[in-house]
Amino acid sequence: MKNLTYLWAFILILLCSACNKDDVVAPDFEVIVDKKEVKINDSITFSFSGSPDVITFYSGEKNREYKYKERTTLPGGKKELTISTQVTYGSQSNNLRLLASANFDGNYTPEALKAAKWTDITDKFTLSVSPSGVLGPITVSNKVDVSDLFVSGKPLFFAFKYQGQATTSGTTTTQRGWRIYEFNLNNTFPDGTVSAIATRATGGWQPINVEDAVKTNGTSKWVYISNMFYYDPSSSLLASEGWYVTKALLADGISPDKGVPIKEYSQRRESYKYAFNTPGTYKVTFVGSNVNYTGQKEVVKEIEIKVLP
Repeated sequence: MKNLTYLWAFILILLCSACNKDDVVAPDFEVIVDKKEVKINDSITFSFSGSPDVITFYSGEKNREYKYKERTTLPGGKKELTISTQVTYGSQSNNLRLLASANFDGNYTPEALKAAKWTDITDKFTLSVSPSGVLGPITVSNKVDVSDLFVSGKPLFFAFKYQGQATTSGTTTTQRGWRIYEFNLNNTFPDGTVSAIATRATGGWQPINVEDAVKTNGTSKWVYISNMFYYDPSSSLLASEGWYVTKALLADGISPDKGVPIKEYSQRRESYKYAFNTPGTYKVTFVGSNVNYTGQKEVVKEIEIKVLP
């Protein structure tokens, strides 16, 4: 029994040694620059010693600063929205509205829609128009400042509302469809930084069908495809109401600054050249990282570069 105890202890030591051997270690990493003062568009050469698994480069220019790599909010920006629309065949008018709500609870149901307060902002934008029965042009509306709709720290929802009137006996009015090609909501900050809050592709849109006409013909609803989303009334003679609502959008959201990977595992990298095209003083940052299944360790090297006109 005593020998068995020693054997288990020996096996445990071997296992621990193996674990420690596989632990990730910080890389041996240094960066040397050939010059710290340069004119615009002249290349700077950064030379490396050591061989980390990964090297990531932050130039220090706007949107590429290492100190902002985890920043996700920045208060004080101007929120501007641009949309692009196209009306399709039919004759009914004013059946597309754009609205916003600061108290929608995020439950995508007709009941939740009705419980929320929605502000109609359609008249701030230029929508596509055309004569009855004619496909309208794709119309890009100018930027609209929607900053007043946002409350810092609280989410805001936008929605396209389609509402088609029932076609009664003896009338010739027919419901028109709509296509939305662009929805670009950006945050522009005093320093000139522009960050996307939401786009047509990233808005997290959810359809909410309200009128029973959808249940009758089965096809009147908002549909998302690769280059647009649209509402097709499918020649319905019944009243149609369908909403397309974004996910919760935060007023001061901003994308974190990102570095450029310039070396990955199997690559060799002894130097890197870069040229600035705008005068200024920049804090260039290189991050050397060793990575394996046990984790990651990194070494950060910063160099201040002055760029002259």
